[in-house]
Order: sequence, then C-alpha cells, then structure tokens
Amino acid sequence: MKFNKRCGNMTEYDIIVVGAGPGGSIAAKTTAENGLKTVFFERGRKPGEKNSSGCGLGPRMWREFPDLMSQLTPEVAPNLRKAGCVVNHYLNKDMEEIAIEMYHPTESVTYEPAKQFITMNCYRSEFDPWIAGFAVEAGAELRTSVLIKDLVKDEKGKVIGVQTDKGEKVLGNIVIGADGVISTVAIRSGLNPRWHPNQITLVPQYDFAAPPEKIDQMFGPEGLLADAADAVWWGVHFPAAYQVIFGDGFHIGLGSWMGQWTKNPLSHLNALISCKPFQRMIKAIDAKPREVQAHLLPWNHEPIKTFTDNVMLIGDAGAFPCPLEAEGVFPAMETGKLAAETAVKCIADGDTSKQALNLYEEKWKKASVGIEFEAGESLQTLWRNLFFSTQSAKNNMEWFIPLWHEIRGGQYDWSEPHIVRFRQMVKKIQEYLPQATEFMSKYVMPLLSDIMQEDVSIFPQLLKFMEGMRPRKKK
Repeated sequence: MKFNKRCGNMTEYDIIVVGAGPGGSIAAKTTAENGLKTVFFERGRKPGEKNSSGCGLGPRMWREFPDLMSQLTPEVAPNLRKAGCVVNHYLNKDMEEIAIEMYHPTESVTYEPAKQFITMNCYRSEFDPWIAGFAVEAGAELRTSVLIKDLVKDEKGKVIGVQTDKGEKVLGNIVIGADGVISTVAIRSGLNPRWHPNQITLVPQYDFAAPPEKIDQMFGPEGLLADAADAVWWGVHFPAAYQVIFGDGFHIGLGSWMGQWTKNPLSHLNALISCKPFQRMIKAIDAKPREVQAHLLPWNHEPIKTFTDNVMLIGDAGAFPCPLEAEGVFPAMETGKLAAETAVKCIADGDTSKQALNLYEEKWKKASVGIEFEAGESLQTLWRNLFFSTQSAKNNMEWFIPLWHEIRGGQYDWSEPHIVRFRQMVKKIQEYLPQATEFMSKYVMPLLSDIMQEDVSIFPQLLKFMEGMRPRKKK
C-alpha cells in the first residue's frame, strides 16, 4: 500500500526523511529514483546552513558513490582541497614541538584512487546543498526551514508519520531518521531515549580564515608542507586535535566523551592554540579567527538499535560515526543508501514491520560501515586511555610521546658514536617500558587480538624481555 494523497493539514508519502544532510539526501535520492513518493526535511534555510564544520571525505566515498563523487569539483565546492598527506605534530609536557612526521598513503593500499590522496576536504555549507540537489533532481521533495517536533503514531503506538513545529502532520509508510545526534526520530520512536555520557563526544572547534595564496605557500603542492591538508596535534595537556585545511582557511578542533571532561573543553583547545608552534603556523599563513564552533557527535563502540516498526535510523542518529575518529559523513551516506534500499523492498512487499526492516541491520553489518565496528569496543578502550584522555590520572601521553620520540628520533643524533647512542636509546626506552608493557597488556593486546582474530599475548612477553635487556660489558 502507498500513501499518495493530501487531505486537510495532513500530507501523505511513501518515505519521510527527517534531515537533509549527506545521509538524508542519499536516502531521499535512492527512494525517489525507485519511484517512491519521498519528502525530506531540513530545519535550516538550506542544507548545510547549520553545520558547524567542514569535512574530510575519504576514498571510500568515491568507491561507494563513483558517479556522484566524480562530479564533486571546485566549481561546485570552491574551497575543495586535496589532502595528499597527513602531518603529525608532537608536543611534550612543556608544550614544545619535539617531532613532526609526514605520511603519504602507504604501499599496502589496494584501492587505486586511495594512493593519490587521504581525504578531499570541503565545507559542509558547500557539500550538503550540492548533494541534496541530486535528491531533488531524482524527484524527492525538499522542505526547508521546517523543524520536526514529534512523530505521529497510530492507536497501537506505531509510527505513521511526523509532526512539524507548526502542527502539520505528514504521514508516510516509513520514516528515516537522519536528524543527527539529538534525533527526534530516535527519541520519540523509543529507539534511543537518551545518550550515555560515554557514547557521545563534545567537539569545540575554531574556524580560521587565511589567504589562499598563503595556504598554498605552506600546504600546497610546492609548499613547505607539500601537499598536506590534514594534520593531527598530539600532546600531553589536550586530547588529540585535528586540523583540516580548506581553500580559504582551516579548522582546528578536538573532542572527548562527555563523561571524560573535567574542565571547560575550550581550555584544552586554547592550550594548543596559544602554544608557540601553533602560533608560528598561524603567523606564517596570516590566519585570522573567524568563528568559534561546538557540536556533539556520537562516538560509540557499536551502533544503537537502528530500526523498529516503520522507522530506521541512519548516520549520527544511529551512532554510526567511525569508532576510530568519529568521522560521520561516509557512514551517514552508506547507511542512508542501505536504509533506502531496504525501504524500497519492504514497501514493494507490503510489509514495513520491524521484522521486515531487520533487513536493514543485516545489510549494514555486512557493509563497510559495519566492519568498522568489529573491534569497536577494544579500539575505544585504547583511545579513551591514550590519545583522547582528558584526565591527568589516565593521561599516558606523558610517557608515550617521549618514548615515541626516542624510538623515532634518537637515531639522528651525532653527539656520540652511533653504537653509543643506540645503547643510550635502549637505556632510556627501558625507563618507559614498565608503563608501556602494562598499557600494552591492558589495552593494545585486546585490540590486536580482535583485529587479527587470534591470540597475540606473546607481544607483552617480548616487551618484558626488552625491559630486562642490559648492554653486555665489553670483554
């Protein structure tokens, strides 16, 4: 059965998509292309208006959506910028930059386009309306400046539509929740009444403007940091911070789980912004602060329950951002496509019950987005206690950064004969090994076991062996 009529203040559709971000637009595009009467709602005046950040689009976007992504050019996204490599900055406990590393795609990459770039960076204010346009071209109806305040339910409590902030009821066979971390669809459907503090992260962020020619001098193909458009700042006094370079500026932000913050999150970001290495970079490209931003993101080791009768959740609403770095655009688009394909089949079969919509979960678990969560719990346990810790008692970065620096940088010192320097390095590394061994056993080994799908407990024994090594006396 299909709804195809309008009566009074009720409008009826096959598919209602709440949210016109990348995931909602892909869902609307897919269902409309398959002949279903589709409407998708955006609370802003246009898609992307209320987004507080840009995005880094990974190569999987081009593999999963080749026809679409081949059309993403500087003509439609003027500030599009390729990140050919990523730069890591390491700050010690005194906020001094003690190491910089640059990495291009490695030899183990098998997907050919991914050998050319790590991400393509663009502003959501450019990307979102562009991708929503494809849904409109496919026949979906886009309604902007509309806030969905509630769900409409039948006498049995099953969802049969949505209600706008102006009281209009819009009915449909299936409602797809693409309305972000604070999802009305998730809350009102009972799929996710509230988040636990350790399931979401608060992300403060500064947006800087900079002259494009200055950005090219620093980050362009012939710049000082050639072909770089992504950076990660690692430190003792703040959670790992990301820097994303665009055509006319950059974002710098950091985040941690709500349950981990012990002081104002901006104080951590300010500590990074005010340090000398960061200030040098700002001066070099003549960057000026443009906006202070903050947003919430789900950052969970597994998605929540993502479907019930007549309802599916995609993207942030279903806790699909990657458990590694909480990137959410690709998971939103992939789950949007999978939810739409499920909707097309279930409507054709005349069954939109939760038993039928279980097909959606089967699809996403087998897809790229589902594979991301196979080691989600052990991965996030490691993350919480190392790179993204905000609590000094758990901040293992105080030993990790100097240990990493010693391993990676000690070999370049010419103050002694190399053999003497190697002995000095081993001695210094041994000072950190008790902490490293305990940390490896507690957090790294479970993750490696999940990744390799076998017991890797021999590694801590090797570390203990190294810890007990002592240079032999010369005969």
